Amino acid sequence: MAVACLVDLRRPPYSAVAETYHTVARAALSEISVMEDTNVETVLALFYEIWYLLVFSDKKKAAGYAWGLMGLTAKLAQMMYIDRNTPSMKLQPEEVERRRCLFWELMYLDARLSLSLGRPPSLSLAHMDCPRPVYTPDPSAPPAEGLHHFQEWKHSCYVHCLAPVLELISQPNWEYTKVLELDAKIRDFSVPTALRARNPQHRSFLMQKASLTTAIETVLLQLHRSYFTRVVSGAEGIVNRHHRYIPSCVAVFLSASRMIATIQDLYDREPELTSRILGYWSNTFSAAVALCLLVSRAPAACLVPTSLQELERARSLFNSAKEQCPRAMEITPILETLIDKAKHIYSRWTTAQNVPTVYYDEEDDDPDFDLSEEELVELMSTQGPFASAHSSLVQCQIEVIERGRCRTNFQASYRDVSSLFSTSLSPPPVHVISPVLPHSSPRAPNVSDPVALRTSAKSIGVDTMSIEMSAMNLGADSVMAWF
Repeated sequence: MAVACLVDLRRPPYSAVAETYHTVARAALSEISVMEDTNVETVLALFYEIWYLLVFSDKKKAAGYAWGLMGLTAKLAQMMYIDRNTPSMKLQPEEVERRRCLFWELMYLDARLSLSLGRPPSLSLAHMDCPRPVYTPDPSAPPAEGLHHFQEWKHSCYVHCLAPVLELISQPNWEYTKVLELDAKIRDFSVPTALRARNPQHRSFLMQKASLTTAIETVLLQLHRSYFTRVVSGAEGIVNRHHRYIPSCVAVFLSASRMIATIQDLYDREPELTSRILGYWSNTFSAAVALCLLVSRAPAACLVPTSLQELERARSLFNSAKEQCPRAMEITPILETLIDKAKHIYSRWTTAQNVPTVYYDEEDDDPDFDLSEEELVELMSTQGPFASAHSSLVQCQIEVIERGRCRTNFQASYRDVSSLFSTSLSPPPVHVISPVLPHSSPRAPNVSDPVALRTSAKSIGVDTMSIEMSAMNLGADSVMAWF
């Protein structure tokens, strides 16, 4: 009832009635000895409590509360043998399907929560034998837009994307080649044809598409976060585009850009409903923070001018939504500070002032800068750090270069370079001019980038003591990181 009140557009946003229902539900659960009188209804109620805390609650410690409840809920589900295929219990077929659906939803939510907080999962595929449920179409929805498509995709995503990433990053020292292999597997993970529709008729289907995109980009962000952090923190010293971990920087840039563009497109179509789902805004803020960090720590990187465009997109989005969304209202001042600091650092670098940077390319001495797009694609795909990376990361680099060419040459038209790549990528999150990057023009005016001054800027090495981003010191429990 609390969730229904929050998404009911006939009610005012953030109705106090919703929190009243939430409080009553928690009081009802406290009247039950869940360890002695556990049943499926109790597990289901706890599942919705966790979901409410993660997606709709504005409490500062909501994610931490959800984490604790998830551990309890997982144990209760195992006590009920919901994680097991138990024909000896002689349950009705409808009850069997209900238990299976609940358990797979629990596993998916547990994995997403574990990734967001960087903590081990409570449930694992290795310790269960619960078959997947039957995905029955909803008779009230068009066949192509039923909820069963999204449910089936979520559970497949858990098996092929979420669980492998959790297993990899839980290891103390994992090989970078494994990261690139898993990255390629996730990018090639198929999306059902029904979920590729460009103009869905039902609001629920539109929200499912946005959730699908943010889920995939979240997994990729978490997969590359460790190596991205190592580069921008200066742990690797001065790096250039030939450094072995540069693919992770490109992957974080690409996923953050897509996530911001996805929520912008969703807000443009469904502003009132999107503003009520606070989890979307935490995701978008985390993506913007990653781009701010990239700009501030590596102003010499070729990704920076396009990152500034995406940051302006995020700024415009939050300013548009802050009157409707309390999370946007809370975050906007912080975001404005981060973006302004990032732009200031980049401006200082372009005017040849001394700016700490972890990235530096000697462009004048590098013959690769004189290559055509076709020659650069061939070179990057066969040599250097991108030789083992997915082709979409190479394509992202080429599209960034093409955008830069258009900014410095106003007579040039944008060239769609997708024909240079044979890999069939999943559809982009918004209407785009290429299969990888979202449209380059946010609703706010484009950033003016004095790219021509880049070759005269100076690198003074890595400043590991300060990244000039003190406003980024936010706890994982207050803002869900890439959830």
